[in-house]
Order: sequence, then C-alpha cells, then structure tokens
Amino acid sequence: MKDSLKDRYPSYVPAYYRTFCLLRKIYRQTIVRIAEARAAKQGPMGIIPDENPRWSEPKEGPIENPKEMINKAAFWIDEDMQLDEIKKISNAIDTLKAKLDSKGLLYTTTAATFLKRMFYPRTEKTKLWENTWTLAHSDIQPGERVLDIGGASTIFVYYLASLGCSVRCIDNDWNNCGIIYNNNYVAKQMNWDLRAIDRDISKPLPFPDNYFDKAFSICVIEHLPSVLRRYMMKEVGRVIKPQGLVALTTDYDHKRKVLLSDKGLRFAYRGKLEDDIIKPSGLKLHGNTEFIDAFENENFLGAFFLKKS
Repeated sequence: MKDSLKDRYPSYVPAYYRTFCLLRKIYRQTIVRIAEARAAKQGPMGIIPDENPRWSEPKEGPIENPKEMINKAAFWIDEDMQLDEIKKISNAIDTLKAKLDSKGLLYTTTAATFLKRMFYPRTEKTKLWENTWTLAHSDIQPGERVLDIGGASTIFVYYLASLGCSVRCIDNDWNNCGIIYNNNYVAKQMNWDLRAIDRDISKPLPFPDNYFDKAFSICVIEHLPSVLRRYMMKEVGRVIKPQGLVALTTDYDHKRKVLLSDKGLRFAYRGKLEDDIIKPSGLKLHGNTEFIDAFENENFLGAFFLKKS
C-alpha cells in the first residue's frame, strides 16, 4: 500500500522539510540495500549469529507477579495496568492525547510514524506499559532536566513536558516522517520546554557532564549494534547527574533480522546486558538486582533502572 504525502506528514510540516525527509529516505534505503547485497554475497558469514549464553532459562507462567520489583518483564502486563499508580498515569496520558487531538496536534504510533495503517493495538498496549511503568518508578518532578533518546513526537516525551520538565530528545527520524519538526512544532503550540534534536546516536550527546536529572530510552537499545549500545550508554552515564536516574526498556524478537545487530536484549542474557548497557554507563542497577525473564522463549519485553552514584 502506497502512502500519500498527506498521510505521511502532519499538515503543518512545510514543503522544504518534507523534501528533506524524502531525500534522506532515498539515501538511507540505498545504504541499507547495499549492506544487504554485501551480506547476501558473503553468505552466512555476513550475519551476526544470535548465540548469547543465558544466565537463566526464561520462566513461563503461571508465576506470581513480583509487584515489589521495579526491574521486571512485561509478563504481568494485564495485572500491572490495573495498579492504581499505573492507572493514574494511563488516564493522564489519555487526557493529554484528547487535548492534543482537539488541537489537531499529532503524536506517533509505536511504529514511530503518523500513518494510521501502522497503528497496532497489541504494540500500543505494550508501549503503554513501558511508558507508565517507567514514569511511575522515576519520581518525576516539575523543573527537572530530562533526556530522552529515540522518542521524538511520542506521547511519552509530551507527557514529560506537560509535567513541567525541561525535556531534550535525541532522535534521527529513521522513518523520515518529520517527527523532529512535528515535536518542536507541538512543543511551541503547547508552550512546553521540549526540544527534539536531529542527531545520530553515534555522535557525542551535545550536553555537558552531569546535566540531566533523569534519562529515558524506550525500546531503542535493542535496535542498535553492540558497539553503539556501549557508546550510547557511556554518553548517558556522562550527562546524567550524580544520583540521577536512567530508565530503559528493551525487547527481544526471535524474528528480528540479524544483519547489523542481533535479536535484541533480554534479562536471561544477563552477561550481555552487563557488557552492553550497565558497565559502559558506569551506573549501577537501581531497585531489585534479580531479574526474572518471564516471557515466552521467542520474545521478551522488560524495563530496568540505573542510578549514578
């Protein structure tokens, strides 16, 4: 199905920016096709094997919901979404969405686009769990400086801004849908201290040391190759203040192609989580240190928190 420009971009995104996005889309598609062609010629050696040693086998239900844990899998999503603190945030997000809708201001689907055909109820549900779970356990305070990586134009960064936080979002609009422009347009219309910066995560974060009170990255790290995960987390550790909190979510998809990355991260691969995320950041786990990899063997979704000493 071919999407029209009207469907792809918000109406208020100017023509020059749409042209920029379209040209970048062509460039990126060309780079990906070249990489795929090279990998095909190399055969199996061109594919990074997904052979991570497990520190524990994923547990499967029925398992009692460890409600006291903040670092946890989304295995208990239905129960979690009924918790009072989670329902309160979920309702507030719905209220914010309705307010934006009434003003004709757009936020992305979980697919990081504005395309209605890419609205998937199942992933919207899991994304709501990721958003509400991390927010509920991060003690967000008005006036705090907050960093988000990969969430431009999401309801997540909008919600943080609506709480009175000063939010900076690093994103590179991989789908080329104008999410950087849209994010900043919406922030201006809503009078929020929110700014998205079009920047690749392979470059240093454009902020001084010890700058942010909180940092978030919702389901981004699993899409990065190991070397970029480590670099990103080193930079996050640099810009977060002492006693600052970092909240991340990650998933594992056995169907994910393994050309430039792997199939993702999961709690069962504790060694990989340590090597790619925790150690490079210089941060320590916040909350429970025991991780329960409770999900089906093929897939996983979980949230975890780090803190700077």
